[in-house]
Amino acid sequence: MKKAATIKDIAKAIGVSVSTVSRALQDKPEISDETKTLVRETASKMNYRPNTMAVALKTRKSYSIGVVVPQIVSFFYATVVQGIEQVANELGYQVFVSSSNEDMIKEMQNVYGFLDHRVDGMIVSLSKATDEFTHIHRIEENNVPLVLFDRTSKEINVPKVVANDADAAYMAVSHLIERGAKRVALITGPEHMLIGRNRFRGYRAALTNHGLPIDNRMIVRCNLTVDDAREAVLKMFDMKNPPDAIFGINDEVAIGALYAVKEKGLKIPEDVAIVGFSNSRRSSYIEPTLSTLDQNPMKIGVLAAKLLFDQIQGKPDFSENKEVIVPATLIVRASSNR
Repeated sequence: MKKAATIKDIAKAIGVSVSTVSRALQDKPEISDETKTLVRETASKMNYRPNTMAVALKTRKSYSIGVVVPQIVSFFYATVVQGIEQVANELGYQVFVSSSNEDMIKEMQNVYGFLDHRVDGMIVSLSKATDEFTHIHRIEENNVPLVLFDRTSKEINVPKVVANDADAAYMAVSHLIERGAKRVALITGPEHMLIGRNRFRGYRAALTNHGLPIDNRMIVRCNLTVDDAREAVLKMFDMKNPPDAIFGINDEVAIGALYAVKEKGLKIPEDVAIVGFSNSRRSSYIEPTLSTLDQNPMKIGVLAAKLLFDQIQGKPDFSENKEVIVPATLIVRASSNR
């Protein structure tokens, strides 16, 4: 394998000092245009690429940011990353993305890896398993700008971009009730998850405001996967007076519920209406199509990036307490359209 060219190789090829090559590549005014052109042409011919780690150590800027997401294959997170890249590219920054795959240890490794590579800032959405935040506080201790989005925590005092989770859940459950539901089940995740707690608040408020009782048997926790939700919902239909509607805190659990209802030989939405959350790609082509809440992920990504670069650039109006709320939109499809 051919060794990468260095500044020393360029200097030797054209007969100038290493410092001259370095200053020419940095476009320093004391180097003549003729020398700069010669250095750049030689660097191009030799396929020279700057050592970004060395540059970062010297300048304390890497012109890169790290993004940690729970799932790289998720349509929601992929679209958020597109929004982040849109802003970063305009400012000449590279975006490095890694996935925790819903594992806190992997999330820690991702964060420490980005710190080791001297990124100028990080944007993070916490995994469903993350219930302690030493690694997140390490980012703050290193004075690296940080923004959290979607899955956040009240224990971390940094700028955040989130959906209006409680209001969105209220909208979804009210929609089910207004279409005739009397027993609305909630399929949610681990108790420590802030989005789960917020969406539960909206669920509870919708039931209360529509004069329906809160039945704890209708509230089921699972591991936020299709299979876990399917098994949980199958068990619900063994009890007396099972649900006639289901609200899942993400599309994965709503799709699991949809499979379970079909397995029981019940009709959707006539017997059981279902609404999910996040407007995943699967939601629009599953049969029947899934009603869901669109979190406007492109906008979330753009706003998260802008908050991060406000910190990186030292904007005077930056506030670590800033929380930007992006309204979600209810999309009514076949699964709840009674």
